[in-house]
Amino acid sequence: MAHSHQLNQQIAADPAYRLVQRVCLAACIVLAPVVLFLGFAVDPTGGLGVPANLQGVAASLKGVSPLQIQGFLYLNAVTVYFFAPSFVGLGLLAMRRSPWLATAGMIFGLAGSLPFGIFVPLEALAFRAAASASTAAVFQSVDAQGSLLLLGGSWVVGHLVGYILIGMALLRSRAIPWWAASLFIVAVPFQAAGYGTRQNMLQLICFVLIFIGSLPAALAMLKGRDEAAPLT
Repeated sequence: MAHSHQLNQQIAADPAYRLVQRVCLAACIVLAPVVLFLGFAVDPTGGLGVPANLQGVAASLKGVSPLQIQGFLYLNAVTVYFFAPSFVGLGLLAMRRSPWLATAGMIFGLAGSLPFGIFVPLEALAFRAAASASTAAVFQSVDAQGSLLLLGGSWVVGHLVGYILIGMALLRSRAIPWWAASLFIVAVPFQAAGYGTRQNMLQLICFVLIFIGSLPAALAMLKGRDEAAPLT
């Protein structure tokens, strides 16, 4: 009850634009791991990865409905709209007491989340190439471009390092409970292991942990704990 009363007082005292900012950032903080979890959950390749192996993709697509493929692509398409702002919101929470770690976490997080949208056309092309040998050469040519390798590496390194730095910043700043901040760090090895072993379950565990840690962070954002204290 006390938390609810304090939150209502904070909302009533704030200008409308600050309320909109905080609500949007809080929503992104919570929805980012949800959208990522759903994307990995409906991945038609079952964690094989696209475009890692066209032969494996072709085998995994047998029996997969077109609706599941479209759902996977649409989830990945909207991910960037929640994922990138979530790093901004998490970084702002820790900015007052841990500015350098928070800034570094946001930079790495943005470097990892902003390229996410580029994977959607590659995935769509990979699914088409896996079903038709005539388009496989085109896919291989596109996928081999150095710029795409750069963006892929940026995604992997950026969001993993970003979560570690953000977790450290939140721990140091005490903007949220220590256990919630720790979950951002604890989740990273599951995601990294998921890439190495191509086990979707590990990636799902990662974003469940991120989601749990994000709930107190979103509440802190709504309460305005990211804002500087007024000058006296």
